[in-house]
Amino acid sequence: MNIYDMMKQLKNLQRSFEEVKKELRLRKEVVEESGVEIIFNGLGEIVDIEIKDESLKGDWEKLRPILMDLINRAQDISRDMAKEEFGKRFGGLLGGLGLGF
Repeated sequence: MNIYDMMKQLKNLQRSFEEVKKELRLRKEVVEESGVEIIFNGLGEIVDIEIKDESLKGDWEKLRPILMDLINRAQDISRDMAKEEFGKRFGGLLGGLGLGF
């Protein structure tokens, strides 16, 4: 394989990688607990936080640990989603590149 073909393949890989990221950004998931709901995407970005329990709206000490737990769960779920999607698209290639998926 010559350098031109390798560069072409790398460009295609990069394009595919960006497509997966775009798909993950559009994918929404929800975690909910104790009247608090966090909506996030497949990249782990928090899209929205909703406080459904009125008693929590003015009590930061109760709300803080709930939010921290939900955000951590959202990040775990989004990491798993990304790993699955990149695995489907790229197989074992990313693991060999040391990208942490």
